Amino acid sequence: MKIVIRAGGIGTRLWPISRENNPKQFQDIIGDKSLIRATVDRVKPLLKNEGDLFISVNQQMVEKLKKEIPELLDKNIIIEPASRNTGPAICLESCILAKRFGENIITASLPSDDYISDAVAFCKMLGAAEKFLEKNLDYIVTPGAKPRYPDTGYSYIKVGKRVADNEAKIFKVIRWVEKPALYQCKKLIQSGKYLCHTGMYIWKLKTILDLFRKLQPEMYKVCQKIAEGKKGNYASLEKMTIESTVTLKAPKLAVIISDKINWSDLGKWHIIKNILSKQEKNLTKGEVITFDTKDCLIYGPRDKLIAA
Repeated sequence: MKIVIRAGGIGTRLWPISRENNPKQFQDIIGDKSLIRATVDRVKPLLKNEGDLFISVNQQMVEKLKKEIPELLDKNIIIEPASRNTGPAICLESCILAKRFGENIITASLPSDDYISDAVAFCKMLGAAEKFLEKNLDYIVTPGAKPRYPDTGYSYIKVGKRVADNEAKIFKVIRWVEKPALYQCKKLIQSGKYLCHTGMYIWKLKTILDLFRKLQPEMYKVCQKIAEGKKGNYASLEKMTIESTVTLKAPKLAVIISDKINWSDLGKWHIIKNILSKQEKNLTKGEVITFDTKDCLIYGPRDKLIAA
């Protein structure tokens, strides 16, 4: 399995820490590693050789990426010509991998900025998805996570019948609710039948490329040109998520579940605070002095004093 880590975003919801010239995935938002370093280290057990790892970034972040992940092969850096969201980004990465390895390989496309509590269980889950796809090549598999609180920024997946014939917990997706209103979000969670969508995907390249060819022929044409080393007007493509582009229209979509993993998209400050602190106390980073202050998240640079 080839693994692509998507690191082209700028994390605007975590402003002012996350900025265009220093997005969140290159910072140690949680722990002592940058988010992208933690993501790479998490998937390393799945890599059979150094050529199995790819990272997608924009042109401005290439040198920063090389310093942060020095072991990454230069030829395995996928450069997004412009910021066009996950739809065009995944189309481009898929075309590039197909050009190099053919369309019969299985790939995992992962965000660079997730919190995942158990790296061993995560690798085991991706391995189970790969084995499932070896026998069920026309499926797209996406990991799901048990929702811990209502969040209107997530999409929610309704679980159907089990489709795996082994110990893997893989189920058919029978409904997809894209970023519901708060009242609806609470109802979905209370039903116990819905999972949070994590934005991760595992698929056979031919399966996803066939969907692009059928549903987004112009996008596919542009990305295919770039993969072949020709000029393609990537900046002209519409900004679209991978869900609105193709995956919500996929005929066979499955969700895989692990009971051992807690997951969060590290896209909002309150999520970071919930992960790092469960008590009513201050959570600080940098040089911070607090007085008569509680239940606050205070992030700052190491070379400046912050007083609250």
